[in-house]
Amino acid sequence: MRGCIHTETRRGEMIFRTQWPAASVVAAPSGVSTAACFAVGDHSNQATLLQLKAQTLVADLVGADAAPGAAAYIIAPKFGMEAGMVAGVTERAGREPLTIERPIRISSVTKPFVAAAIWRVWEMGKIDLDQSIGSYLTSAHVMILTGGGYDVKTITVRHLLSHTAGLVDVFHTNAFTQMLPKLMTGQVKHRFTLEEQLKMAMEGGPRFTPGQAFEYSDTGYLLLAAILEKATGKSMAAATRELVGFDRLGLGNTWWEVLEAEPRGVLARAHQYEYVCGWDSYDEDPPHDLFGGGGMVSTPKDLARFFYALFHEEVFEKPETIHVMVSVDKTATPRKQNDSVYGHGPQIHKVGDLTVYAHGGWWGLDVGYVPELDMAVSVIGLRRDIRPRYTAAFDAIILEAAHLQAKP
Repeated sequence: MRGCIHTETRRGEMIFRTQWPAASVVAAPSGVSTAACFAVGDHSNQATLLQLKAQTLVADLVGADAAPGAAAYIIAPKFGMEAGMVAGVTERAGREPLTIERPIRISSVTKPFVAAAIWRVWEMGKIDLDQSIGSYLTSAHVMILTGGGYDVKTITVRHLLSHTAGLVDVFHTNAFTQMLPKLMTGQVKHRFTLEEQLKMAMEGGPRFTPGQAFEYSDTGYLLLAAILEKATGKSMAAATRELVGFDRLGLGNTWWEVLEAEPRGVLARAHQYEYVCGWDSYDEDPPHDLFGGGGMVSTPKDLARFFYALFHEEVFEKPETIHVMVSVDKTATPRKQNDSVYGHGPQIHKVGDLTVYAHGGWWGLDVGYVPELDMAVSVIGLRRDIRPRYTAAFDAIILEAAHLQAKP
């Protein structure tokens, strides 16, 4: 078995939703097995050009880069369009066409959902962002952290949200990376508990003093999940669903894998692959990331709906909450030039001159919301070892929209 390191490109983006008239089919480029594209509302020249650009990019991910399937979803009211572009099939050597309603594991794109739930608890006055997490964790969880050398009195909820707590990333520990190949090939099937993963994350002790620096850590989001459970008295999955409002927002194809029952009538997950290592997402059952750093299943369309809701006052009760969520905390040690700029749930980066609020996922997806364009974009692919190509396609869609908007 070839060894592959569990790494993740720290890129990603957020998204957006609205109500539209019935969709109509638009022709897609020839030469690739491609599902229907949908344009909505006024079929302006700008909308058509943006749609065709996105469809070409998606088709290239399959035709030129050999992904089994790929998809993009765009909601851009300024262009009078909502469009889903899809190419390829749901699995290698398969014949079932990929569709925009086909769910996938979204891995770290789970984090903005968890963060949004935490912000809702904050709005309700049940937690203080700058309070020690020891106040919000069970004694068992506090004991694990203390035994690992952490001073819980110095770690706040804000540190967890912004990846500035100095926590070792559980998925970058020696213990986990040695186990990963067997998990991913199905040689070992193990359902981790949250406590098991917290204990695994104690390897090596604190990375730095809380607030000193930025370092992405899934472990912080495990603890946020634990905080959600104690603050609400419900399971993390139930608390997130209720606080974010999955049902109210129409996220019918979004759920917590293993931790919730699969929604009735939902399509089977598409296969997601790591060709270099020979991994198929179906071989890892259950998934290793169930508790806040990952663990959710969704579709490009549902992701768009969620992020639209975030930025259009449909999730939070207070208009100022989203502004605090996307703010960036200063650290005692200046961030390195290549560090992700991370708020308190989303990443923030530039595409050209445009600001994008974002998150990406290890299995190969980028989703985002661009305020200057009032546009939401998601790009997913089924071959994660070409993940940078999905990011490039995501960026290209945004740049094309900016170019078209700038035209008189």
